[in-house]
Amino acid sequence: MTLKFIDVFMILFITMGPLKPAIVYVTLTAKSDAAFRRKVALRTAITASIVAILFVVAGEFLLSAFHVSIPALKMAGGLILLLYALEMIIGGDKKEDSSIDSGPSTNISIYPLALPLMATPQGLVAVTTFAAADPNMSDTLMVVGTILGLMAFNFVFLLGAHKILKLIGPAALKVVSVVVGLLLAALAIQLMIWGMTDLGVLEEFVATG
Repeated sequence: MTLKFIDVFMILFITMGPLKPAIVYVTLTAKSDAAFRRKVALRTAITASIVAILFVVAGEFLLSAFHVSIPALKMAGGLILLLYALEMIIGGDKKEDSSIDSGPSTNISIYPLALPLMATPQGLVAVTTFAAADPNMSDTLMVVGTILGLMAFNFVFLLGAHKILKLIGPAALKVVSVVVGLLLAALAIQLMIWGMTDLGVLEEFVATG
């Protein structure tokens, strides 16, 4: 099977595009300066790129070496995302109080922005599948190039995401943070449902209905 660029790009854009990480990025760095935001955006894109390319090159080997199935990868990503989402919803006030002194850490660029929001479990499954389906060098380079191009676009998108802040105030931002947490929790549950559906634990209509 020969991979087509447009197919690879569309699948990766849907699964590893900038919208979901950008919403969380805007929420978490609302009170940060431009230099910090740029650093976080850059680290997010670089980290997601490294992880995605690692799965292109060695994803199938890594999963088999650690005896990890693709459904398990989806469920693990969903669980990690759920824990973070619950922290956003339930622990929002506590986090906000502690951030007055020290501000958010650049570690948010790794978790949750790069993983699992930008280099998503479904995106990693996709690139692993691409690599396994057609392991020749030209297609591998095409997938890697597509990932790098998409991550460059994601970086630029994150840099421009803070224009949203001009339209909302602190009170609205707090509401947005809770809503984003709820949506992330729902997405996390959906990832786990997909994993259980792959295992045959749930019926297909549950995951799509």
